[in-house]
Amino acid sequence: MLRISIILLFASAVGCFGQAGDGGRDKDALDVYEAVFRHHLKKEKADAIGFLSIDTTDPPVELLKRLRKEWPNLKPISELPKDMKALRVYANELKWTRGGAEVQAGYWFPTKVAGQGYVGTYHMIREKDTWKIAKVTDEVSS
Repeated sequence: MLRISIILLFASAVGCFGQAGDGGRDKDALDVYEAVFRHHLKKEKADAIGFLSIDTTDPPVELLKRLRKEWPNLKPISELPKDMKALRVYANELKWTRGGAEVQAGYWFPTKVAGQGYVGTYHMIREKDTWKIAKVTDEVSS
């Protein structure tokens, strides 16, 4: 009986810590996405029009607010008109790793002939309070 009580106590403690940690993960996720998007947008002028997505859906409003301070014309992917050819920047499949995170990220933009794009796996590390790109692997461009 004592053994079962200890196991249940441990399981409930782990569950509580997991829930508390989830809020931190949400903030970390926003910070990871922000770092990757900033990396792709750094060459864009402040008046650039671009559409962002995370896992093929709109990014959180908080993330758009952060990025719009430098690029005010960024919009969620759901606002992309069907006939408009515009810059698209995306991040997908965020995975937490030991000591960091990995995310598939890239961009696509129209050209006169077709479109050009790039995608890679971003290996992220946290230095102090900032997420940074440690390396990029699996890069493909067209």
